[in-house]
Amino acid sequence: MKLISIESDRPRPLQAAKPAARKPIDMAYLTLELSAALGRHLELETLIDQFSRRIGEVLPHDSLSFRHALAGDWRVIAHGSGGRHSCSYDLKVEDMSLGTLRITRRQRFEESELATLEQLVGVLVWPLRNAVLYRRAQHDAATDPLTGLSNRGVFDDALPREISRALRYGTALTLLMVDLDNLKRINDRAGHAAGDRALQEVAEVLRAGLRDSDHVFRYGGDEFAVLLVGSEGPAALDVAERLRSRVQALPGDGRVVKPTLSLGVAALRASDTPAALFERADGALYQAKQAGRNRVCEAK
Repeated sequence: MKLISIESDRPRPLQAAKPAARKPIDMAYLTLELSAALGRHLELETLIDQFSRRIGEVLPHDSLSFRHALAGDWRVIAHGSGGRHSCSYDLKVEDMSLGTLRITRRQRFEESELATLEQLVGVLVWPLRNAVLYRRAQHDAATDPLTGLSNRGVFDDALPREISRALRYGTALTLLMVDLDNLKRINDRAGHAAGDRALQEVAEVLRAGLRDSDHVFRYGGDEFAVLLVGSEGPAALDVAERLRSRVQALPGDGRVVKPTLSLGVAALRASDTPAALFERADGALYQAKQAGRNRVCEAK
């Protein structure tokens, strides 16, 4: 599992952790007001931001973070930094694990403060459960369940967005359309389970062979799409050839038919619409398959 840090880009003025005389806290009013405020949010980052801000009004702290798992990756939403004294809460609702909340500051937490904090964390749990479920539903809706890659719907949103960004800033963009050769033969000769394994292996090669700035999608069936951000020409062709050769080098494991890739490569032109760029990459893929498969063709 890898650790992914997510930092909110909104200002988060946390109160300095310093002792000060305070009026008695009306916990009934505070928990009611906090519950109403948190119940309005389903986005995890917004929810954690609001919780940090509101408890900071009664319990000054230097940092607050929430660590949770999504699709095998650990993700952290963090507000603030510093603080040598900490308290952590492993949050659960019934049998559902939500994640770990950690709060730090420079001064020790007093027993009365910890008691107050535990009550406030109790208010957070149910809105947090709803936000975690919402995040998981969003992830599932955007993810191909077999390969774990983003699906065609995400690609259809990403392609015009990346084209617009590349044209605005004058940067390169290349689309690769990728086809797993002979998937039908693999299914027919070795069964659909073997075909599924071949798709998963290809997906892993594509994922591992790209930079963090690039994007890979399962387009559908035996096709994948790759957006190379900032790459064109020989550099993009080198990437395509490297992906092809890595799939060809996959161990045979006694398989009747080994997977190979055909790839079509199209660099963005200033006049390209999303449909035009896609058609050129898809046309180059067709040429690669017509020329015998297991090769890379560049759109002209």
